[in-house]
Amino acid sequence: MNSKDPAVIERFIDLRAQGWPFARIATELNVSKPTLINWSRLHQHRIRNLHALEMEALAEHHKLSRRHCLESLAEDERRLRDELAKRDLKDIPTARLLLLLAAVRKEANAINGPLPLAEPVSLRRAPRTPNARSHRLLGGMIHRT
Repeated sequence: MNSKDPAVIERFIDLRAQGWPFARIATELNVSKPTLINWSRLHQHRIRNLHALEMEALAEHHKLSRRHCLESLAEDERRLRDELAKRDLKDIPTARLLLLLAAVRKEANAINGPLPLAEPVSLRRAPRTPNARSHRLLGGMIHRT
């Protein structure tokens, strides 16, 4: 295969995103390992983004989507809270329930984080100048310079 062929580079990006090691890709594509390392640097954002999408698709296939996990964790938390409400706080197993509740919350917070894309996405809008209505709403706290 010609190592400058765009189809070869696209195949490399796909294989790398699937987690293939350089040695295996080098054999598969008949391209030197140093060339693959160079391509990896050049296309690192695409590889990371494709890898994140691959992992999300795999999780969805195995019913491990964020939504499914969060719904399941919310149900677990609800059941723990219901059981905790029935317990006397002097009861020893209550401490264990509190630890489980904290662990479930921590796991829910970890799952609820943002999708880890490699390229930064800016959600900022262009700066707005205050208008008369916002000036009135803020009680005249906006000072023009």
